[in-house]
Amino acid sequence: MNIFDTIPEKFFSVLSSGNKEIYVDALMLLHQMFKYELNIRVDDYISSLIAQIEDKSFMLEEDDEVTEVNLTSNVKARLILNRLIKTGWVDKEFLDGSFIEIITPRDYAIKVMKLLSELSDQTLHEYNSLVFATYSGLKQAKNEHQGQMYEAVLSAKTNTEQLTYELKRLYHGIRSYLRRIQEQSEVNVLLKNHFEEYKRMSDSIYHPIKTMDSIHRYMAPIQEILSDILADEELMDGMRSRAMTIRKYENDDEAGQEIISSIDYVLDVYQSIGGIVNEIDRKHSAYTKISIEKIQYLMTADQSIKGKLVELLKEYSKSSDTKRTVIIEMLEKNIRVNRQEFIDGKSL
Repeated sequence: MNIFDTIPEKFFSVLSSGNKEIYVDALMLLHQMFKYELNIRVDDYISSLIAQIEDKSFMLEEDDEVTEVNLTSNVKARLILNRLIKTGWVDKEFLDGSFIEIITPRDYAIKVMKLLSELSDQTLHEYNSLVFATYSGLKQAKNEHQGQMYEAVLSAKTNTEQLTYELKRLYHGIRSYLRRIQEQSEVNVLLKNHFEEYKRMSDSIYHPIKTMDSIHRYMAPIQEILSDILADEELMDGMRSRAMTIRKYENDDEAGQEIISSIDYVLDVYQSIGGIVNEIDRKHSAYTKISIEKIQYLMTADQSIKGKLVELLKEYSKSSDTKRTVIIEMLEKNIRVNRQEFIDGKSL
């Protein structure tokens, strides 16, 4: 299905508007209230929104319907809510059996708000719990609740998908730090990136992967349990029957195919996950080496004539014509520098 068959045409317009920061803050407020309230009252949302936008400037949109002369915080808050309604983020309706107005976020909007919240969230993800949850769920189902082995296998697949996703995020996150090193020429910024931001990520994520060793500790037991399940025809029959009662399948064969596919997926991931961890390890080592070398180079270069000259030339390349003239005059006054120009075939 085409995504725009579900999402309204102007849905993303709030993210490119001149008021985009205000709209995103309003969406984050809505998402926060959604997490704690079953029904979000319009009055409660407007009150919270007023406090949030009180000191912020707001530009009227072309189709905003305004009757008031002064844009008070209350008027701005209601214009923002109306914008979210017009663009398909939320609906406004009455609570059943009352005249209390509530805000109902649309299903697809909830997913996008969650994504926006995650993009601005600096909380670091921890992976060892996903591995342990997979192992403990399968172990408990095998030893105590074989009637729920179907659910345990599906949960194992979900956890394994999340584990793979998060490890790849970590891998590409380290790559992004490597790109920053190449682009950055300010030693103070590099020091902050290395000893604050990257160290925080490394201590919370990379270090536990290497020391707690949950992946390597539980990898073999997880594979053993799943292999035993595949070899136990009686257990597989019970899982197929369980699957037929709680999910819609055409027949037992279709249910069995999903079970086998889920088990094979988890087995394949744990067979290859060591390679992913090794690549992460390699990137971490490369980042540490390159970062320290770049910091040392910049700190040394800054103390030399060559380093200072490089900084002057960098400033020259970024400057306006007037400022360039000042820099050239300063260089010519203090350093023996000659200007050179060349003529080639393209100059004619």
